[in-house]
Amino acid sequence: MTPGDAQQAAKADALNAAARALRRFAATAAVHATGKPLLQRVIKLPGSRPLVFRIVWPGMALLLDPEDGAVVAESEPGKPDQLKAGFVPGRTLE
Repeated sequence: MTPGDAQQAAKADALNAAARALRRFAATAAVHATGKPLLQRVIKLPGSRPLVFRIVWPGMALLLDPEDGAVVAESEPGKPDQLKAGFVPGRTLE
């Protein structure tokens, strides 16, 4: 094994160990996560009525109508600024 091969093998081992650690942490966090939002605020966007903004496990952002709970927007998990694929809003923002 050349020094370059050994270095690449060590890097691959380190990346695999990091990936395993993240998977274990994510599984543990999912077990301990509750229905309680990680963050919740009432916001008012220009031209709309007040909405509830929530971040919930696993890193999903939700915009909800506080009057009836209709989901106005929902993000991809871990990507709070990206609308979930196939999402159909419960109503418009107005």
